[in-house]
Amino acid sequence: MQSDLSAKIDNYVAYEASPPLADGTESIWSLFFSRSLHSGIASIFDQAVVSATNFATMLIIARLCTKDELGVYYLAWTLVLFIVAVQGNLISVPYTIYCSRREGQSLAAYAGSTLVHQLLTSALAIFFILILTIMFLFGLGPPALQSVGWVLLGAVPFILLREYARRFLFAHLNLSSAIVMDVSVSCIQLSGLLILAYFNLLTVPKVYVIMGVASAFSFIIWYLTNRRPIYFIPDRFIADWRENWQFGKWALASQLTGLSFYILPWLLAMVHSEADTGVFAAGNTLVGLANPFIIGLCNFLTPKAAQAYVRDGNAGLSRVLRKTTIVFTVSLGSFCLMAFIAGNFLAWFAFGAKYQAAGPIIGVLSIATILDGLGLTANNGLWAIDRPAANFPADIAQLIFTLGAALWLVFPFGAMGIAVAIVVGRAAGTSVRWIVLRGLMYSGACQTDIAP
Repeated sequence: MQSDLSAKIDNYVAYEASPPLADGTESIWSLFFSRSLHSGIASIFDQAVVSATNFATMLIIARLCTKDELGVYYLAWTLVLFIVAVQGNLISVPYTIYCSRREGQSLAAYAGSTLVHQLLTSALAIFFILILTIMFLFGLGPPALQSVGWVLLGAVPFILLREYARRFLFAHLNLSSAIVMDVSVSCIQLSGLLILAYFNLLTVPKVYVIMGVASAFSFIIWYLTNRRPIYFIPDRFIADWRENWQFGKWALASQLTGLSFYILPWLLAMVHSEADTGVFAAGNTLVGLANPFIIGLCNFLTPKAAQAYVRDGNAGLSRVLRKTTIVFTVSLGSFCLMAFIAGNFLAWFAFGAKYQAAGPIIGVLSIATILDGLGLTANNGLWAIDRPAANFPADIAQLIFTLGAALWLVFPFGAMGIAVAIVVGRAAGTSVRWIVLRGLMYSGACQTDIAP
C-alpha cells in the first residue's frame, strides 16, 4: 500500500495524455488537457503574483523618484537576487530534488535540517551585506547605497525566510498555499508603498523596509499553517548538509559563474552613470514580464522532471522536456515579436517619456527570454538525472561570452551594449547545455531504470 507522500506524487506526476500517434509521438492535445498542466498553470500564476509585485514596485519608484534613485534601487536589488539565488542553490534546489526520495520521519528530519541550514545562510548573508556597507561607507561604490545597505541588514533575512518557505511549498507541489502566501506579501508590500507615496515619504531605503516587513509576515503564516511535519534532529544537520553539498556545490558553482548578470548593472553604473543603469533597469523590468511564465513553469518543471526520471527513466524525462521546449518556444517567440514591435510604446506607457530610450533595449533583451527558457529546460534535465556538475561547462561559456561582449560593447553603446552581451552569453550557454544533456542521456552515461 502506498504512503500518502507517494500517492500525492503519483497524483501530480501521473501522465494523462491522449494516445500516441501512429509514429509513436504524443498528440499535441496532451500538452493542453493533462492534469499536470493545471498544476503548471497554478505555478505560473503564483510567479505572476511575485513578478507583478516586483514590477509594480519598480513602476512606483520610476514614476515618483529620479532615474538615479531607480538605478540605486536596482543595484541593491541585484544584491538581494544574488543572495536569494545562492540560498536556493545550496538549500532549496537539493531539497526539491531529494525530498521525493524520502518519506515519513526521514523526510520530516530532512526538512528540519534544511531550515537550520537556511538560518545559517541568513547569518552569512548579514555578514556579507555588512562588509559591503562598510565598503560603501569608505567610498567604494555609489554613496547612495550606504543607507540602503544598513536597511538590507534587517530586511534580507526575512526575504530569505520567505523564499525558503516558497521553495518548500513548491518542492511538495503545495501550490495553493504558495499562492496564498505570495498574494499576502503582494498586498502588504504594495499597500505600504502606496501609503508612503501618498504622504510623499517614499525613498529607496523605505522600500526595502516594507519588503522586509511583508516577507516576515508571510513566513509567519507559512510556519503556523504548515501541516507537513518538521523535526529538528541535531545528528542529521551535518549529514544532510554533506548530502546536499554534493549536489548544491555544483549549483552554487553555476551561480557564481552567472555573476555577469549581477555585475553588468554595476559595470554600466561605473562606466556611464546610475541614470543609465535606471534606463537599463526599466527595459529589463518590462522584459521581466515574461518571468512569471519562465520561472513559474520551471518551479513546476524541477520536481516534475525529477519525479518523471525516477518513475520512467530517460523516456519519462524526455517527454517532460519535449513538452516544455514546445511551450517555451511558441509562447516566448510571440512575446519577443511583440517586444520588437511595441518596445518604445511600452517603455513610454509604463515609465514615462524619460525612459522611452529603453524601447530598443526591450527588443534585444526579449531574445534572451527565449534562450533563458530553453536553457533552464536543459538545466532541469541535468538536475533530474543528478548531474548538476554537467551544467558547469555551459555556465563557464556563458560567463566568458557575456563579459567579453560587455567589455567590448559597454563603452560605445552603454545600456544597449549590455543588452547585446546578455543575448550573446545566453546563446552560448544554452547551446552548450543542450549538447551536454543530450550526450549524457543518449550515451548511456546516466541510469535509465530507477525504482521509485
